[in-house]
Amino acid sequence: MFMTRRLIRLVVPVLIAMSFQTLVAAPPPSAKKPARSAASAVSKSPVTISFTSSIRHGNLVVFLDGKPVFNEEFQKPVLLIFQTTTWDPPLQVTAGKHTFSAKVYGKEGKTYLSSLYNLDVSPTKGIELRVRVKGDKLTVEPAS
Repeated sequence: MFMTRRLIRLVVPVLIAMSFQTLVAAPPPSAKKPARSAASAVSKSPVTISFTSSIRHGNLVVFLDGKPVFNEEFQKPVLLIFQTTTWDPPLQVTAGKHTFSAKVYGKEGKTYLSSLYNLDVSPTKGIELRVRVKGDKLTVEPAS
């Protein structure tokens, strides 16, 4: 009997403290969840960019709605005639209609500029675009 009383004196305060701690730590039932920010509510889709050319060394700059969003250096081995480079990870672009263009700065001092490409980004499906140098022209087309 003496042992039981002693055990009860030790266990009861511990149980009370544990239940009190649970009540304090739990959020009140009326607490609202934080609202999602506008940035997380906007859906984005991946746009994969690849570049095909015979240019040995240079920079590819991609413009979305007139603003530069991508600027990467590329280099082709000497023995290859053409090389296709695909950058990973893809650009994350908000869904909707955009204009897309590209500019290539060759290390030999030559600059190539594409015409505007109308880009319709789906909120559920990614897009693959290929930027290609053909002669003196820079083109943007869907990758096939």
